[in-house]
Amino acid sequence: MKTANKIYLFIIVLTLWCDFAYAQHQYILKGNILNKSNLPVEFLKVSLLINDTIPVKKSVTDKFGSFSFKVEQGNYILLIEQFKNEFIKRTIHLNADTDLGKLQIDEFVQLDGVQITAGKKMIERKVDRLVFNVENSIASQGMSGIDALRNTPLIRIQNENISIVGKGNVLVMINERMLNLSQSELTAYLQSLRSDDIAKIEVITTPPSKYEAQGNSGLINIILKKNPNLGWSGNVNGFYQKTSYYGFGFGSTLNYQSKKISTSLKLRQYDQSYKPTGTRNLIGTDNSIYTSETRKDHPNAIGLNYSLDYKINEKQNIGIIYDFNKSHNNMDANGASTYQYHGAIDSTLSTVQQQRWRTPTHTLNTYYDFKLDTLGKKLSITANYLSNAPDKVNDFNTLNNFTSNESNVRNSSHMEYNIYSGQADLTLPYKWGNIETGIKYTSFDNKSTVEYYNLIGSDYIIEPVNSSVFHYKEHNYAAYLSIQKDFNEKWSAKAGLRYEYTKLNGTTPGSLNDIAKDEYGRLFPTAYIRYKANDAHTFTLSYSKRIERPGFQVLNPFRWYTNPYMYFTGTPSLSPSFNDNIELTYTLKSKFSATLYNQYNKDGLSNIARLIDGFYTNLIENAYNENKTGLQLSYNETFFNVWETSVSATGTYTATKPIILEAERLRISSFSYSIYNTINLNKAKTWSVLLNFWHDLPYVYSNIKIKTQMNFSPGIKTSLLDRKLNISATVSDLFRTLTSEGYSYNAGYRNEFYNYFDQRRFNLSLNYSFGNKKVKGAGKSIKFEEKSRAN
Repeated sequence: MKTANKIYLFIIVLTLWCDFAYAQHQYILKGNILNKSNLPVEFLKVSLLINDTIPVKKSVTDKFGSFSFKVEQGNYILLIEQFKNEFIKRTIHLNADTDLGKLQIDEFVQLDGVQITAGKKMIERKVDRLVFNVENSIASQGMSGIDALRNTPLIRIQNENISIVGKGNVLVMINERMLNLSQSELTAYLQSLRSDDIAKIEVITTPPSKYEAQGNSGLINIILKKNPNLGWSGNVNGFYQKTSYYGFGFGSTLNYQSKKISTSLKLRQYDQSYKPTGTRNLIGTDNSIYTSETRKDHPNAIGLNYSLDYKINEKQNIGIIYDFNKSHNNMDANGASTYQYHGAIDSTLSTVQQQRWRTPTHTLNTYYDFKLDTLGKKLSITANYLSNAPDKVNDFNTLNNFTSNESNVRNSSHMEYNIYSGQADLTLPYKWGNIETGIKYTSFDNKSTVEYYNLIGSDYIIEPVNSSVFHYKEHNYAAYLSIQKDFNEKWSAKAGLRYEYTKLNGTTPGSLNDIAKDEYGRLFPTAYIRYKANDAHTFTLSYSKRIERPGFQVLNPFRWYTNPYMYFTGTPSLSPSFNDNIELTYTLKSKFSATLYNQYNKDGLSNIARLIDGFYTNLIENAYNENKTGLQLSYNETFFNVWETSVSATGTYTATKPIILEAERLRISSFSYSIYNTINLNKAKTWSVLLNFWHDLPYVYSNIKIKTQMNFSPGIKTSLLDRKLNISATVSDLFRTLTSEGYSYNAGYRNEFYNYFDQRRFNLSLNYSFGNKKVKGAGKSIKFEEKSRAN
């Protein structure tokens, strides 16, 4: 309690000192707005912002097109707009009375009967992120949230996995609130969102210090439009999907907004089936194993998300967010294994496998916000809890075709994940810059039981040597400080420092010592510099240091069998990997961008396959250090206000250095590109054709060489009933080219694989909106990144 009082006193003293130290003389800023005909423009909204987002002064142009402010010395953003259409946005360095004179807007503006055509740029580059303004994109209108992500630069969605190109899978936030869902559940959630409700999507490739240092894959922040109107609104949505089998899903959203209460209820459900096929071979000089498998995967789930925000008064609000999900991942498989010794077949196995996996997940977030003043100073306190309890049963029958011996085995696991976290964040915007600081504590508690049974007669008898109990605990303590400053209209910078201290231990009953025990503290710096030469040319340099802590699954030393002679196992002694990222980006007219980047990964994790005493083993280890250098180009354009295209290309050179004997040293160049097109078929823009294609040439992922992949996905969409009903039909992987094929060399063996995950699919989706379209439900900035390690 004494510590909390000291922290609170420090915050108050810091706030009062900054207010006193930077109270300065006030100056006059004025100007006149004219159109192309040099006529004054009345009723334009004029705002002065600090730190790009926080309004300090607001005004409206008079009949002479004039505006005037009296404000303190400092750096501001002058924003002139009307009906959400942006005409002028520029940096102002105010240190004396300033008359901007005549400011001419780009497009003719007249309020009576003429539509204003100017607007925000579709792509914006801020000091620490790329911003995709969805409301300015033709391709993203009348679509679901997941489709809006597909049209976002740098984003790729493959097999329900959302990733940033060159980064891997990412964490997704709504209004900076982390979505605590698995990939399939996240897809279902985003399917329930309407793109018309999304203002913009932020792609953060090098996250600043206010976010967890965990993960090297970046963040996506979906910002919903604000709630200007009171009342009810909602939507219902559904989809039908045809792969080798069929699938369907439904969802609904109900929002309510009053002067005091903002609340939202989202329901989701899906039931799908796929037919993956694949091979996996371990080829050595003396011994080799060749395996193949055909499966039927049948995932299904139901879930709900409820949020409630209550406005206590003008300065305080409190809220709660609860999410429940119950998923089943069922699998039926037929596999074959061929064992060779010196090129001759030694034995063949046929395995019939049935896996049932049930996972209930509860997530609870509570928050309290206190506005310290009207300029944006704010204290936020948040508490998070996640409970995840997967139950998995894997029954398999294996027949030795040479000896006719048959074995029936049951491999079961029960896990209990509990994650608790609490944090306090303080935002202190000033004329000279913006301060963000905060503290956080997180507790992980993972209990897992794995049991291996042999069927003897009519009873399953446990085999203790292949069964285990593992209890893992981890405590993380974090604090951060970040400062952002606009020096003038050309230069701006942001720097942050985050410290995280981790203490962990893993125990197994009967063991004399902890099988996993460690404690360490690390500093994670971030830095960003932006130079805006003019409205057309912008340069950004960024750096961040990140950590990749092993997930609970790969720390667990249990063996998970797929037949009596093949298993996967975790490693409790794994160390975290550390990543250094640096990026230099050039942006031309918010349409073309070029990013030169370098990523260094120390102690990277990889799956190492070995053949030990006739067992095909797969063990996760710290296996390599990796350096990746690349150049990424992207271009976005709208032609004739009809055809919107997004083109990107990435070239990368990857070099890996093994840190264990079994891993291979690699030197590989790779190249990938994508072309996304949306073409309107009528003047009202209610019918559109979608033509999307991407192609990856061979590349390296986690010390594995991946062969060529490509995907062509055409489609059509329409908006009916005054755009309340949106329908889209798409075909993914039309030519069945989206395979996963690769190989690696380790422990004297070539480990190769080929998979096709039934990617060719027809998808028909519908979304109907009702009620007040401008009501969007509760949205709150909550960060809960740790949940990803429980999936």
